[in-house]
Amino acid sequence: MSNSTDVIVIGSGLAGLMAAYAAAKNGAAVKVMSEGVGNLAISPGCIDLLGYDREGRRIDDPWAEIPNLPQEHPYSLIGEAAIRESLEELQAALEGQGLKLAPFRDSAGAAKNSLVPTIMGTFKPSWLVPAEMDNDQIQNAGKILILSIKGFRDCRPQMIRGQLLRYPGWANRDIATLVLPAPFDEHGRALNALDLAHFLDLPRGRDWLMNRIKGLGKKYDLVLMPPMLGARANSRIRSVVREELGCPYVEMLSVPPGVAGLRIRDALADMLVNMNVEFYENAKVIRSTLAGGKCGSITVHASGREFEQTAKTFVAATGGVIGGGVLLGQGTATEAVFGLEIPVPANVDEWSVPELFGNHLVSRLGVETDKSLRHKDLENVFFAGRTLGGYDYAAEKSGHGVACSTGWLAGKLAAGYAQGGN
Repeated sequence: MSNSTDVIVIGSGLAGLMAAYAAAKNGAAVKVMSEGVGNLAISPGCIDLLGYDREGRRIDDPWAEIPNLPQEHPYSLIGEAAIRESLEELQAALEGQGLKLAPFRDSAGAAKNSLVPTIMGTFKPSWLVPAEMDNDQIQNAGKILILSIKGFRDCRPQMIRGQLLRYPGWANRDIATLVLPAPFDEHGRALNALDLAHFLDLPRGRDWLMNRIKGLGKKYDLVLMPPMLGARANSRIRSVVREELGCPYVEMLSVPPGVAGLRIRDALADMLVNMNVEFYENAKVIRSTLAGGKCGSITVHASGREFEQTAKTFVAATGGVIGGGVLLGQGTATEAVFGLEIPVPANVDEWSVPELFGNHLVSRLGVETDKSLRHKDLENVFFAGRTLGGYDYAAEKSGHGVACSTGWLAGKLAAGYAQGGN
């Protein structure tokens, strides 16, 4: 197998997968170096575009707020057209693999953020949500059942019920709870959503659930449940539940493991393999070779050995501080693969503020790039996702939106560069 290619993507979160998709779709030969499974493994499976403004106020229309973002924000760098194109490409790619995501539209047809229920009994604003999460049916349902499984400790229906009843418009709703018996021999074992999803992908798992929920829809307008209906993008269990339940259902957003996020990863990974994208898994990039303002190669450690990979261009989608793409020292911050210095105050006390949910510099740390997502010192390396600086994905609820849009654009530009562009 050749160790050279057109584009090497480092990282396989949403940004990395979108970069690989864009590069391959635009005619480049692509390899993906993946140390782990990426951020989709902990994702709730929705695409947050922009949920809160800089003052912490929830917003309905992200497109109205994006022009007000600071110039260093990734959205400001790449522009609205690139963001919209990336979201359309993601939707089309996922739908081709049996997974439909779409924005909520009000009675006038205007697209808005959905308010998606979580297993904490709260609501999260998100832009692209699974087809089952119809915002109208959530907000208008009068009789609601919250369902869970015994042994699944992350989803406690009574707590969720109590939290929901505190919200305006929910206090007078008829909300019931139901905990189904565990499908396995318990022995005190705690279940998680991925355990249940894998079980319900099996025929005996589908039969088990159908026997317990059939006819519930005659009593309720809506059933809320954990994200457990299959781990694959095209899992049959979800269509079976729609038929047997007899009323709409919504899988609530949950804590990791991110079953719904893994469905997105499954869909994109399958599509990329069919596009002849090569994946190197458990492959840690340990150093790069730089000369003349370009990267010539990277050295990868995998399966107990090191090997060199060369490419015409690279996309770095390695994550931020938490993901290991940005390394912190005493008064220093450095990009992990190419050794780029990230400007920070020498006094680390200036990296944060006293307020827990305040405007923390450390939350916005990342590589500074131009509009082509390149650092001034590297001509053939493009950066995407949380590796970029200038935004706080957690406070803004913009993580997957930035990953999708910058990943798509970085991959598209990388393919053009590899084919002789600049």
